[in-house]
Amino acid sequence: MDKFIIFLLTFALITMCEGKFWGITHVKIINGLEPPSDVSVHCKSKDDDLGARQLQYNASFQFQFRPNFWGSTQFYCSFVWPKQIQWFDIFKHSRDDCKFCTWIVKTGGPCMYNYTSESFDQCHPWNKNI
Repeated sequence: MDKFIIFLLTFALITMCEGKFWGITHVKIINGLEPPSDVSVHCKSKDDDLGARQLQYNASFQFQFRPNFWGSTQFYCSFVWPKQIQWFDIFKHSRDDCKFCTWIVKTGGPCMYNYTSESFDQCHPWNKNI
């Protein structure tokens, strides 16, 4: 009987946490630079290096991952285009509560798609240079 109760509690915990911690998160980055320009995007986390990608105007790059149990998953990307080098935390578990995180890169900083307003209105400045 004790093993059955432990099994049920474990199953309930996993089921409750699955969406938040073990579900897959999808990130999409769109080149929306104005004036139109190619941009080199290189994304990394503490554990993964996704490599550099060259995006033409309006092209996109996508990746997916499972956020960790502790809620500390973070991916950051560098963005290089003529006369500019910027970087941004494209996913921070503490900030981003999304399963489908779609970003458009603009010269002033990236903007996340808001599914409620159906627009890219959640804009952020670039991270400060260290």
